[in-house]
Amino acid sequence: VGKFWQFSGEVLEKMRKNPDGHGWMDYSIRKQKELPEVVTDSYLHSMMMAGIVAAHETTANASANAFKLLLENRALWESICANPALIPNAIEECLRFSGSFVAWRRKATKPTVVGGVDIPEGAKLLIVMASANHDERHFENPDEMDIYRDNTTDHLTFGYGSHQCLGKNLARLEMRIFFEELTKRLPHMELVADQKFEYLPNTSVRGPDNLWVRWDPSRNPERTNPDILGTRHSVKIGPPSKQDLTREMRVEALERIGDNILGVTLKDPNGNALPRWSAGSHIDFEVGEFSRKYSLCGEAGDNGTLKVAILREDNGRGGSLHIHQTLCEGMSVRIRGPKNHFRLNETHDDYVLIAGGIGITPIIAMADRLKAIGKPYTVHYAGRVRANMALVERLMRDHGAVTTLYAGDEGQVLSLDATVAALSEQTHIYSCGPEGLLNALQDLMEPMAERLHIEHFSAVATGLDPENETAFEVELADSERTLTVAANETLLDALEAAGIDIQSDCREGLCGSCEVRVLDGEADHRDKAMSAAEHATSDRLMSCCSRAKKGSRLVLAL
Repeated sequence: VGKFWQFSGEVLEKMRKNPDGHGWMDYSIRKQKELPEVVTDSYLHSMMMAGIVAAHETTANASANAFKLLLENRALWESICANPALIPNAIEECLRFSGSFVAWRRKATKPTVVGGVDIPEGAKLLIVMASANHDERHFENPDEMDIYRDNTTDHLTFGYGSHQCLGKNLARLEMRIFFEELTKRLPHMELVADQKFEYLPNTSVRGPDNLWVRWDPSRNPERTNPDILGTRHSVKIGPPSKQDLTREMRVEALERIGDNILGVTLKDPNGNALPRWSAGSHIDFEVGEFSRKYSLCGEAGDNGTLKVAILREDNGRGGSLHIHQTLCEGMSVRIRGPKNHFRLNETHDDYVLIAGGIGITPIIAMADRLKAIGKPYTVHYAGRVRANMALVERLMRDHGAVTTLYAGDEGQVLSLDATVAALSEQTHIYSCGPEGLLNALQDLMEPMAERLHIEHFSAVATGLDPENETAFEVELADSERTLTVAANETLLDALEAAGIDIQSDCREGLCGSCEVRVLDGEADHRDKAMSAAEHATSDRLMSCCSRAKKGSRLVLAL
């Protein structure tokens, strides 16, 4: 501690000689000249030491934890050695899985309820971020390492909102440099076997006291390729972009499962196991210039392949048509995910599953899961033409006793009125299909909207139309800032440009990831993630597409 104090004083004196920078400490040094009785020498010295100690302790432990995780999972280490572009997301996944900060203290500033527990004003809390980082409701397979995980940056290792770590982006940068240099120089590095890892016993910070590694200097890459030491990678300040993170896959098999429906089986090109996924999950399928979302519909327990069913839409946006025309077995494609924005709540007493057309893909996965856990359920599957209803054979084979089919060309029609009227008070509906089906269900279920769970195919009328938009102001209550959202940008764009951390994924108003709490003002809701009743309450909005109503000013809890 004495050495840290001495070093902090040396850094402070060096900065005093040229305090014209943009940093917080430069600003504090300048303010001391104006308000020496407020900004004292002791304050400056203490804050300098606090910053240096915090940056050292947390980043050193986070780096040690990350190296331990990746060297223990040799396939992951070899992946980032072969493809350094994976390093930023690998670091985020290590921070999520085993970050250096486990928990910290907080005090409730007002009464609230969390998870059904009353928390009074003034209550002393221990916030366990490590628990949140392994929350299965937010992260698929939270106890497994997945360096391709698309939402790993949602972790709370750096805190969130007004309590987030000031130095988080510096920590990210330092860790990226560590990994880029060591994977480049010592890809053959390995953990010393049978070493005992010891940790300082405390509730907040976690990292091994020592991490012993070894390597053979004769195998260092620069011995045969000296130029490798001069290679550099481009650096993006902040978290890695989800849009840039894709997983390479091979098309293992193609199958016609309807007149216009293509069944696609994907496999890891190296034969590696794929992440387990839950009912309702989807992948972002990248082929050529197109990126499209398709629900996973493989059978439970198969972690060697991912299966989707793709309907050819001749009058669509071109993605499905391109896939039908160009995809072939053995072809290399890229995906993002799996991820789940249509999660099945397994605590209900009874379920009705309703699918329209290609909407059967997430529904059949839900039926598989409900059958496996012994929950009561029924399935209603409607389509215009029997020959183009996907997965009928498997559906009837596995769920025939509880399934009713409605083929329009055979004169069978699904009556939503009768289906809803027959619901018990405990029944929840899960539905996916065309907009007409979902809109009708929403109207019928409005008095009991909390028991309806739907997934939309596309985001109709959620896009930005700059010619018909107006700029508006948003006040960020926690940050004490005011921003102007221009007519040609979304609220999410404006928040990100201002450096405000906010989770997001689809950016179309479908997934609900970018939800923000509204404290005041009238929101113009354009999303598909909330119900009409939730829109009427207007206590939250989706920042990727919703705006302020004309003449209104929004106050957000950010």
